[in-house]
Amino acid sequence: DRRQRQMCIRDRHKAVLVATCLELLLVIFTLFITFRMNRHLCNSIHEPLVQLEHFAGEIATGNLRARAPDTSVTELSALIGQVNTMAMKLETLMEQRRQEQINLQKAELRTLQAQINPHFLYNTLDAIVWQAEAGHSGEVIHITRALSDFFRISLSSGADWIPLAQELKHLSGYLSIQKARYRDILNYVIDVPADLGESYVLKLLLQPLVENAIYHGIKDRRGGGLITVTGREDGGFLCFCVQDTGRGMTPDQLRDVRARMRGELPPAYAPYANAGTGFGLNNVDRRIRLYYDQEEGLSIESGPEGTRVSFRVPRKTREEIVDG
Repeated sequence: DRRQRQMCIRDRHKAVLVATCLELLLVIFTLFITFRMNRHLCNSIHEPLVQLEHFAGEIATGNLRARAPDTSVTELSALIGQVNTMAMKLETLMEQRRQEQINLQKAELRTLQAQINPHFLYNTLDAIVWQAEAGHSGEVIHITRALSDFFRISLSSGADWIPLAQELKHLSGYLSIQKARYRDILNYVIDVPADLGESYVLKLLLQPLVENAIYHGIKDRRGGGLITVTGREDGGFLCFCVQDTGRGMTPDQLRDVRARMRGELPPAYAPYANAGTGFGLNNVDRRIRLYYDQEEGLSIESGPEGTRVSFRVPRKTREEIVDG
């Protein structure tokens, strides 16, 4: 009996030990599961918060196209959705604001473009009168037709884009009138391939550059000079250049003109900024950047041997203008 009692006691000890081990394992397993669940819960909340913080930083830097990814956490999902909606509305409002600013700038430039230089008109009419008094009827007809073409294409029924052939016709008419006025002191060459004539360009890009060359280059140089207008296609782009053999600009004048086109100087510091039409180099530069939506506008080089103004714009068809 004593032996049996000892065996029972040992069996009970073993049972207690096994139960204790099982309970310990259960506690460890429970703690492990609890730790994993807590870690998963923390990560499920922490990661969306980190992403939301990063997204808020993107908005603060101006990137309104950034969007925070959705999450399975109900409370955070609602918050992230509202923040994304806010960013989308802000982006829409900013785009509307940008478009309104573009439309306003275009309207301002159209107003400047419509301001025809009265001195050019007066001088042209004076030239017609002089030719008529001298009995040069052929010259009167030539200047009158050139003036008619000049104004007809300048207006273009309010259109901003015209075929390059019309732009060149407008330029040719203008130069014909100026040639009749200045005679031997002004010579010019227009060298643009005829097959580019059907391409559409923003109107009145070349004539203000030529006018600038006449009034600030050729006119004040003893013996006059030559104005050369060239145009070429290069990889889907139209490249134009207006070059004169006039008196050119000093380094300080050239620096001021470039600075003004970059917006670094007010108008008073740019003596070449406004040629006869009232919207000169600076406004042609602005129109190119605005209407063609590109960073590059006019490129200007000048020295004692004359001035060279060039620009490069995408070649556009009529269909592209209509679709735009």
